[in-house]
Amino acid sequence: MKILVISSFIALCYFPATLVQASDRPAHFSGKAISDVQQASKVLLEKNTELANLLAGELNPTSVTAIHQLTYSLENALALIPNTNDQIKAALEEVHLGSEYMDYERVKRNGATYLQLAKSLTE
Repeated sequence: MKILVISSFIALCYFPATLVQASDRPAHFSGKAISDVQQASKVLLEKNTELANLLAGELNPTSVTAIHQLTYSLENALALIPNTNDQIKAALEEVHLGSEYMDYERVKRNGATYLQLAKSLTE
Protein backbone atom coordinates (compact mmCIF):
# COMPACT_ATOMS: atom_id res chain seq x y z
CA MET A 1 0.00 0.00 0.00
CA LYS A 2 2.81 2.37 0.92
CA ILE A 3 4.48 1.77 -2.45
CA LEU A 4 1.21 2.47 -4.26
CA VAL A 5 0.81 5.81 -2.47
CA ILE A 6 4.39 6.81 -3.15
CA SER A 7 4.25 5.78 -6.80
CA SER A 8 0.94 7.65 -7.22
CA PHE A 9 2.47 10.76 -5.70
CA ILE A 10 5.49 10.53 -8.00
CA ALA A 11 3.24 10.01 -11.03
CA LEU A 12 1.12 13.03 -10.13
CA CYS A 13 4.20 15.18 -9.67
CA TYR A 14 5.77 13.95 -12.90
CA PHE A 15 2.66 14.16 -15.11
CA PRO A 16 2.28 17.99 -15.08
CA ALA A 17 6.01 18.38 -15.73
CA THR A 18 5.68 16.09 -18.72
CA LEU A 19 2.87 18.22 -20.09
CA VAL A 20 4.96 21.37 -19.87
CA GLN A 21 7.93 19.70 -21.50
CA ALA A 22 5.81 18.20 -24.23
CA SER A 23 4.47 21.55 -25.37
CA ASP A 24 7.47 23.72 -24.41
CA ARG A 25 5.09 26.65 -24.74
CA PRO A 26 3.70 28.94 -22.07
CA ALA A 27 0.03 29.70 -21.61
CA HIS A 28 -1.41 31.99 -24.25
CA PHE A 29 -3.05 35.29 -23.53
CA SER A 30 -5.62 37.30 -25.43
CA GLY A 31 -3.99 40.70 -25.00
CA LYS A 32 -5.73 43.99 -24.52
CA ALA A 33 -8.93 44.40 -26.51
CA ILE A 34 -8.60 47.35 -28.88
CA SER A 35 -11.51 48.87 -30.75
CA ASP A 36 -10.11 51.72 -32.86
CA VAL A 37 -6.94 53.28 -34.30
CA GLN A 38 -6.71 55.92 -31.57
CA GLN A 39 -6.80 53.28 -28.84
CA ALA A 40 -4.36 51.13 -30.83
CA SER A 41 -1.88 54.03 -31.00
CA LYS A 42 -2.17 54.57 -27.25
CA VAL A 43 -1.65 50.87 -26.48
CA LEU A 44 1.27 50.71 -28.91
CA LEU A 45 3.04 53.62 -27.22
CA GLU A 46 2.33 52.23 -23.73
CA LYS A 47 3.40 48.66 -24.49
CA ASN A 48 6.46 49.72 -26.52
CA THR A 49 7.63 51.74 -23.51
CA GLU A 50 7.00 48.74 -21.27
CA LEU A 51 8.91 46.48 -23.68
CA ALA A 52 11.86 48.91 -23.86
CA ASN A 53 12.03 49.05 -20.06
CA LEU A 54 11.97 45.26 -19.76
CA LEU A 55 14.66 44.88 -22.43
CA ALA A 56 16.85 47.44 -20.68
CA GLY A 57 17.03 45.23 -17.60
CA GLU A 58 18.39 41.75 -17.16
CA LEU A 59 16.13 39.19 -18.78
CA ASN A 60 14.89 36.36 -16.59
CA PRO A 61 11.86 34.06 -16.63
CA THR A 62 9.65 36.70 -15.01
CA SER A 63 10.59 39.53 -17.39
CA VAL A 64 10.43 37.30 -20.46
CA THR A 65 6.98 36.06 -19.42
CA ALA A 66 5.89 39.70 -19.09
CA ILE A 67 7.30 40.36 -22.57
CA HIS A 68 5.45 37.32 -23.91
CA GLN A 69 2.19 38.57 -22.44
CA LEU A 70 2.55 42.11 -23.75
CA THR A 71 3.28 40.91 -27.30
CA TYR A 72 -0.37 39.89 -27.56
CA SER A 73 -1.52 43.46 -26.92
CA LEU A 74 1.10 44.76 -29.35
CA GLU A 75 -0.13 42.35 -32.03
CA ASN A 76 -3.70 43.55 -31.45
CA ALA A 77 -2.59 47.17 -31.75
CA LEU A 78 -0.54 46.60 -34.91
CA ALA A 79 -3.52 44.94 -36.56
CA LEU A 80 -5.42 48.25 -36.42
CA ILE A 81 -2.63 50.70 -37.26
CA PRO A 82 -2.69 51.50 -41.00
CA ASN A 83 1.07 52.05 -41.56
CA THR A 84 2.15 48.76 -40.03
CA ASN A 85 4.26 46.75 -42.46
CA ASP A 86 5.21 43.09 -42.57
CA GLN A 87 8.75 43.80 -41.35
CA ILE A 88 7.44 45.30 -38.08
CA LYS A 89 5.02 42.40 -37.61
CA ALA A 90 7.77 39.84 -38.33
CA ALA A 91 10.13 41.44 -35.80
CA LEU A 92 7.40 41.38 -33.14
CA GLU A 93 6.61 37.76 -33.98
CA GLU A 94 10.28 36.90 -33.40
CA VAL A 95 10.09 38.57 -29.98
CA HIS A 96 6.95 36.57 -29.27
CA LEU A 97 8.47 33.25 -30.36
CA GLY A 98 11.71 33.93 -28.51
CA SER A 99 9.74 34.61 -25.34
CA GLU A 100 7.86 31.33 -25.70
CA TYR A 101 11.12 29.42 -25.57
CA MET A 102 12.85 31.68 -23.02
CA ASP A 103 15.49 32.48 -25.63
CA TYR A 104 16.79 35.67 -24.04
CA GLU A 105 19.17 36.56 -26.87
CA ARG A 106 16.43 36.17 -29.49
CA VAL A 107 14.07 38.32 -27.41
CA LYS A 108 16.68 41.03 -26.84
CA ARG A 109 17.91 41.14 -30.46
CA ASN A 110 14.47 41.11 -32.06
CA GLY A 111 13.02 43.39 -29.39
CA ALA A 112 15.57 46.05 -30.31
CA THR A 113 14.80 45.58 -34.02
CA TYR A 114 11.06 45.74 -33.42
CA LEU A 115 11.30 48.91 -31.29
CA GLN A 116 13.47 50.62 -33.90
CA LEU A 117 11.03 49.75 -36.68
CA ALA A 118 7.96 50.63 -34.59
CA LYS A 119 9.23 54.18 -33.94
CA SER A 120 7.83 55.15 -37.33
CA LEU A 121 4.35 54.27 -36.08
CA THR A 122 4.48 56.42 -32.95
CA GLU A 123 6.19 59.57 -34.26
